[in-house]
Amino acid sequence: MITLPLSLIWGTWRVIRNHHDPLTGYALSVHAAGRIWRFFFRRSKARHDNEAQADALTLKVNDPRRDTHTMSGSSLVAGTALLDGKNSKFALSMNAARDGYTGFQPTHMMQVAAEYAGLSNGFRAVAEAIRHMAVASDERMPCSKRAITKLTEAFQVLLNTARRADDMIVLFRTVHDFDIQRIREPRTNEWMWNVTPLAVDAPEGAMFAPGRLEAGCVLMSVLYRTYAPKRMIHVAAEFQGMGYGLTALADAVDVLRQRTRDQYPVDVKVTNELGIITGNLRAAADFAAMATKLFCEDHNLEISHNTNPRNGPAAESMWSTSR
Repeated sequence: MITLPLSLIWGTWRVIRNHHDPLTGYALSVHAAGRIWRFFFRRSKARHDNEAQADALTLKVNDPRRDTHTMSGSSLVAGTALLDGKNSKFALSMNAARDGYTGFQPTHMMQVAAEYAGLSNGFRAVAEAIRHMAVASDERMPCSKRAITKLTEAFQVLLNTARRADDMIVLFRTVHDFDIQRIREPRTNEWMWNVTPLAVDAPEGAMFAPGRLEAGCVLMSVLYRTYAPKRMIHVAAEFQGMGYGLTALADAVDVLRQRTRDQYPVDVKVTNELGIITGNLRAAADFAAMATKLFCEDHNLEISHNTNPRNGPAAESMWSTSR
């Protein structure tokens, strides 16, 4: 409505001047309305997708209240607790974040730019979840101090990786400033410079929307913030799951690196930075795996009594301590 009077005046002026394309002026209000509608549509769709991912994560994540599994076998009896890091809350959440990204096939470079831009925020969200577990283990749980130290080192590596990702997005926007400007501030009939002479509904706002990988990491962190395991066997599983989860995150970023190298028209410097970032994430996963190893070494007997109770859970519970 704001642009309608202007479009009528501009269109009339182009008719009077016998412009070769007088209808373009009249269509100004239509183009403006279309851009506004697409902006709100993309924002609404992004919000809907994030809520759907949150629902999916909530369904997939372990319920901390369910601390026993009924199994049959030579070494396990009914009611025996299991140490299963692959089904930990952290690992399942990070696997969901990875799958949410790898199943997404962007059709425009502005969507790819959003993935690059969201990496640092996603890494910081994952680091915050690990810090939450390390602090809780140190302050409120009978937990191995050596394992907590290694988990803290994984946290520090993630923060350093996030800072590297900040530098990478600056590099990307610098070397591709011309390409970005063509989309964000197009000249008259900018589409005529397209390699394929077709106009594209360029989602210029997508560059500043949350990336798929970033959204998955942030959702995981939000869910993890309220997680308080009631038993140490669950803490052990979370320690183990952090190695698996960080490996899943590294795998997702490596997919982004491979797509950048093989599919996207992006400077090779960006590909190289993604390779370094992937290596840093795998180093963080190694620290988390070492934390698990130390946890299992320092709590070998406690874990054994939980996973293989002597003469069954009822008998082993005779050694239970007071609360």
